[in-house]
Amino acid sequence: MSSLLNALRYRYIKWSERAVNIKIEPLLSLERPGTSYGGWIIPAGFLHQGSVVYLVGAGEDVSFDVAVAEQYKCAVQIVDPTPRSAAHVAALKANISKGLPTPLANIATGKYPDYAPETAQLLHFHPVGLWNANETLRFYEPADPAHVSHSIINLQKTDRFIEVPVRRLSDLMQELGHNHIDLLKIDIEGAEYTVLQTVLEDAIPVKVICIEFDESAANHIDRHYMDRIEGILLKLRDAGYRILAKEATCHNYTLAHESILPTL
Repeated sequence: MSSLLNALRYRYIKWSERAVNIKIEPLLSLERPGTSYGGWIIPAGFLHQGSVVYLVGAGEDVSFDVAVAEQYKCAVQIVDPTPRSAAHVAALKANISKGLPTPLANIATGKYPDYAPETAQLLHFHPVGLWNANETLRFYEPADPAHVSHSIINLQKTDRFIEVPVRRLSDLMQELGHNHIDLLKIDIEGAEYTVLQTVLEDAIPVKVICIEFDESAANHIDRHYMDRIEGILLKLRDAGYRILAKEATCHNYTLAHESILPTL
């Protein structure tokens, strides 16, 4: 009975959750590479072989990351300090190179699609987290041990943690020799507000940003979570970004800078 009541409570809270009061403008043609779980909405045909792509937060479904590398033949910087994510990506790269299958739970076939062996060389994994400084921080485990995503802000309020190195995005970019980003995906369990603030503070030229706001009706720090989501989206709008799309069932947004948008 308790599970039924929890399910009903979640449905009610989600139904009553207020919307973000910012217009969504599908100003570009869109596509969604990756699985239904791990995919992201991005402008169609926007990327190319020389694109600079940072995909932050990997988990154990990097179908989007590999699809981008395969389709556009561009290097992909995968950033995640979680040991299970590092092991998953390492196994996937090895299997792609050898033409072997890799298990993937979030797809009907139970495995990643087949990729060209050279795609493995386009996947570059960095076992660090992003934050607003270069230091070592606690990275809290999820409440369900079967899940992989950890949280610097302890979004799920657990006592278990590991310690991981974190970097400011602009410093990581300098290390890797990049002065701009064409596509930045952020899925980092509540740390997105802090990292997006550093993007604005450091005036990092980013053309397209995909963000997952991990606070939701069923999993949030406090009842002001929608104000936080709307607040950072408004800051991004003031910096020249427009919201192109939002996933229907969660707070995943795709934004593009006005410099790549058609003249309105």
